[in-house]
Amino acid sequence: MIRFSRREDYAVILVTTLAIEYNKRLVSLSEIAKSYKISLLFLRNVANDLRNKSIVQAVEGKRGGYELAKDPKNLKMGEILKAFSTEPLLECCSTFSAASAKDRCPQEGFCRAGYIWRKLNREFLEKVSSLSVHDFMQYR
Repeated sequence: MIRFSRREDYAVILVTTLAIEYNKRLVSLSEIAKSYKISLLFLRNVANDLRNKSIVQAVEGKRGGYELAKDPKNLKMGEILKAFSTEPLLECCSTFSAASAKDRCPQEGFCRAGYIWRKLNREFLEKVSSLSVHDFMQYR
């Protein structure tokens, strides 16, 4: 039911990998792409989006790579997700497509299940968004 886009998923992978190496070393995107078997080009685009939002920073050159722009204890997961999400709620009904997410669900007035899913989605996003990257990585 709850789905994140590939961009959001890769952003979390990138940020958590950089958090592990925070203040230790710069990390190359090719290293991450190889470890997770993901497209380097796509990961580079995600990294650029995060760089434009001042979440990560890049150092060019032979010994270059990426690092977090701030301490993982001060970086909220919500900042990462908001870098890619245009809608604050996740899709909750199979009949209510993401393309029509700006409109109201035609069954919203009487669909109890839809109300519950929207409420749970909102609570889930609030919880995840309030976690720091450090806390997210420690979550068990």
